[in-house]
Amino acid sequence: MLGSLEKRILSVLHKEKKINAREIFKALRDEGMTITYVTVNTVLSRLYKRGLVNRTTEPFRGTFRYTYEYKDIKDELIAGLLGDVNLLFGEEGIDLLKMKLEAEKGRELVAVEEKAIPVSGSAPMRIRLSRNDAQNAIIKKIEDISGQNVLACYQCGKCSAGCPMVTLMDLLPNQIIRLVQLGQIGDVLNSKTIWLCASCFSCTSRCPKGVDLAKVMEALRLLLLRKSTNYVEPSELDIDENLPQIALVSNLRKTTG
Repeated sequence: MLGSLEKRILSVLHKEKKINAREIFKALRDEGMTITYVTVNTVLSRLYKRGLVNRTTEPFRGTFRYTYEYKDIKDELIAGLLGDVNLLFGEEGIDLLKMKLEAEKGRELVAVEEKAIPVSGSAPMRIRLSRNDAQNAIIKKIEDISGQNVLACYQCGKCSAGCPMVTLMDLLPNQIIRLVQLGQIGDVLNSKTIWLCASCFSCTSRCPKGVDLAKVMEALRLLLLRKSTNYVEPSELDIDENLPQIALVSNLRKTTG
C-alpha cells in the first residue's frame, strides 16, 4: 500500500504530468510539507522501481537528471490491495472485499456480519446495514441531545478498556457507539449497558477524539424515558431502610421518567 508521502508525490505528478525531483520538492514545500530533497528523491526512486511512475533522463549542466512522469497505476494499486488483503485475511477477505465493491456499484449496502466481541458469554451479533439505517432521524436526535458527533469515534476501544462497569455490560461502550453509527438503535436501547453506565467520565477522559460517551449514554436513556418507559418501577422496589436516601433518589432520577 502507498504511504502518505507517496500519494502526495503522485498527486503532484498527476497535476504536472512531467517534472523533475527538484520541482516536486518545491511543490510539496509550497503545500506546507516539512520535507527534505533527499527524501523526495528516495521516494521517487522507490516508486520507479515498483513500476508506479515513468522515468526518463534529460541533459542537465553537462550531465543528466531524471524527469518523472505520471503513470496510470490503477491496475497496480488494485493488485497491491488484493495482495495485502490476501496476506492479512486470506481468500475469505478477498471475497468479502469483492462483495462490498459489487454492492457499492448498485449503490446499496449488503447484509454483512459484524463479529462483536462477546461479553459475559453473549453471542456474536448479526446486523443488516442500509443507508436509511445509517442516516436516520434518531441518530440526529441523539446528537442533538448529547451535543456529540458520534461519527467522530474511530473504534480505538479506549473507552471500553477504562470502563469500571464493563464486566457487567452486555455490550461494550465502543460497541454501543458503533451500533449508533450504523443506525442499529433498537439493539442499543434493548441493552443493559446504557443503564449500567455510571457516568464516571472515564471514557470521556480517555477518548482521543474528544467524544463524551457519557453524554451519548444519557441521550440514549432519555430516548426511552421521554416515552414514559421506566427501567426501574418504583412500586416494585424492595427498599432497605438502611439504604442511603440520596442513592435511591439518584437511581430513580436516572432510571425513571
